[in-house]
Amino acid sequence: MKRLKFWLLAIVFPFVIINGIILYNIININLSDLNGEGRIVSTINSPDNSYVAEIRLIDKNGNATTPIQQTVSISAINADYNLLSEETVYWEIHAESETPKVSWLDDDSLNVNGIIIDILKPETYYNWQNQ
Repeated sequence: MKRLKFWLLAIVFPFVIINGIILYNIININLSDLNGEGRIVSTINSPDNSYVAEIRLIDKNGNATTPIQQTVSISAINADYNLLSEETVYWEIHAESETPKVSWLDDDSLNVNGIIIDILKPETYYNWQNQ
């Protein structure tokens, strides 16, 4: 009986660990992985017209197995500000509304669903997985 338990543990434990690692790598998505993903539903120019905020919806599987995902990406309009090109700064999948509420606070800051994002400071970007 002890040998059976040992072999069961020797087979099951590595299987669980390996599948956990694989699942973590599939689920753990960085914001940069979403750059340019989704359908643009609206755009809003920054007050100085240097950047455009693109509000996107990602609807994989026709919303059958996953919720609609909201993203906001930033692109530079002016060649002098070409640091950002479809840079995803906001990602949410458990939102209260279908499209996020987005407004510019100043030339470099956005309010997205009550979250303040400075587009020049990646540490302020919002990824629902890290909340």
